[in-house]
Amino acid sequence: MSLSTLSLLATASLAAATSFAARYPSAALETVDVVVVGGGSAGTNAAIYFKDEGLSLLLVEKQDRLGGMVNSWTDPDTGVTYDYGVATYTNQTGTTAYLDRLGVAYDVPSEGSFTSYYADFSTGETVDYVSPSIDGEIAALETYYNVSSQYADLFLPSYANWPAGDAIPEDLTMSFRDFAIKYDLNDTMLLIWAGIGAGMADMLDAPTIYLMQTFGPQTAAVFLGTDVQYHASSGRNQDFYDAAEEILCDSVLLNSVVVESIRLEDNLGVELLVHNSETDEYTIILAERLVMAIEPTESNMAAFDLDETEEAIFDVATWSVVNTGIISHPSLPVDGLLYNLPATAVDGDDFALPEPPFVDYFEYIGEGLWQVIVVGWEGFASETAQEMVSEAIETLAAAGTIPATNGTAVTFKAWSNHGAMDMRVTADKLKDGYITDQYALQGHRSTYWTGAAFSNQLSTFLWAYNLEYLVPLVLDSLKA
Repeated sequence: MSLSTLSLLATASLAAATSFAARYPSAALETVDVVVVGGGSAGTNAAIYFKDEGLSLLLVEKQDRLGGMVNSWTDPDTGVTYDYGVATYTNQTGTTAYLDRLGVAYDVPSEGSFTSYYADFSTGETVDYVSPSIDGEIAALETYYNVSSQYADLFLPSYANWPAGDAIPEDLTMSFRDFAIKYDLNDTMLLIWAGIGAGMADMLDAPTIYLMQTFGPQTAAVFLGTDVQYHASSGRNQDFYDAAEEILCDSVLLNSVVVESIRLEDNLGVELLVHNSETDEYTIILAERLVMAIEPTESNMAAFDLDETEEAIFDVATWSVVNTGIISHPSLPVDGLLYNLPATAVDGDDFALPEPPFVDYFEYIGEGLWQVIVVGWEGFASETAQEMVSEAIETLAAAGTIPATNGTAVTFKAWSNHGAMDMRVTADKLKDGYITDQYALQGHRSTYWTGAAFSNQLSTFLWAYNLEYLVPLVLDSLKA
C-alpha cells in the first residue's frame, strides 16, 4: 500500500473507509498490492501471474474451491472421474507455459466416436436432419477460419486494438445469421453450435463479433485438425486448480464474498469487507489495485457500488446462462448423442436451432451416465433447468423416440449452474463505441477487469489476455 493511499484512507473525509473496522472490530486486516475477486479461470491465472511478479495479493472466491466452470465429478460407485464443465484447453499463447507452471501433467485427449440422433425435445418427435458431407463441413469451416482470422487482432486476446465508429468492419456487427449466409457457412453451422455456440442461447441473432469471441479461429483450427487441445492426464481438470491453490497457499480466501467496498479514484486504492460463509468471520482488505474476475452482473456488482459510468456499460448487456450436469435414466440411448433440433431442421437446414431456454443434448459418457446441457437467459435457475431435463425425457418417451420411462425419474448425479456468461450488446451499441467505453473502465476507481466480459469465454484466451494485456496494465499502474 502506498503512503498516499494509507494517508487518504486515514483522513476524516473518508471516515466511511474506517467504519469497517469500527463495525467489525474482530475482523482480520490484510494489506496487499492486489486483491483479485473471483477464483475461476481468469482470476486464478491472474493471481498466479501477480505472485510470480513478486506482488502481495489475496484471491477472494465464493466457492470452496478454485476453478469456476471446471466441474470434475468422481462416480463413487466406479471411481471414474468425469469433467462435465470445461473439458479441454486450446493451444493459445502461454497455455503450455502456464500448465507447466502448475506442475500438473497434461496431454492431448483422444478423439471419441459417437452416433448422432436428432429430435425435437418440445414434441419428442425424431427430426430427419441430414448431416452435411465431411468435405462440405470442412470447406465451410475453413472459410470461417480464414475470414475470422482476418479480424483476430481486433479482439484476441483483448480488444485493445478495437477500432472506433465506421472503422469497425461490417462483418463483425452484422448478425451471425447474416454473416453465415454471406459466407455460405450452412454446412458448418451445427458444428459451431454443438462445439460451443449453443451456450450463447441466440447464436444466430448475436452480432458476429461475439460468436467469433466464443468460437474463434483458434477453436476452428482445433476442429480442422491443424491445432491441438489439452486436458489433465488424470482425466480430472480440477487438478489444475488444486495445484494453483497450493501455489497461492495463504493468499486464497475460499467460501468468501465481498459484502462492502470502497474504491478510490486516481488509483488511490480500495478497501473491501469480505465475509467467509464457512467460518462467519470477516476480513478487511486494503489493496492498491482491485482486479475483478467475476461477471459484472447486477447481483455480482451489488457490493461494489457501481457509479454511473460503470452502470452505463453493464446495465445494457445481455447474458446467457448454461447449466451442465451428469444424469442417469434407463430410457436414454447408450450409444451416442441425442441433439435437440426443431422439426424445421430437416434437409440439412443448419439455421434451424432451438429457441431458449432449451435442453441442448444428452450425451452418453459411459457406465449408464449422460451429460446434459441446458441453456437460458440471465436468472435461469438450476431447478428450472432440471425440470426441463425431466420433461424432455418424458416427452421423448411419450412420442416413442426413446423407450417408455414407466415412471422412473431422472437421477441427477452432479450439477453446476455456470451463471451469467457470453455478455453482449446490440450492433447499434457496438457502432456507438461500446467496447471502447468498456475498456476505458480499466483503472477507473482503482479497478481493473478480466474475465469473459472483457475477452473470451474460453480459459486459454483469458490466460493470454491476462499475460499480454491485463497484468502488464496493472504492473505499469503500480509503477506510475
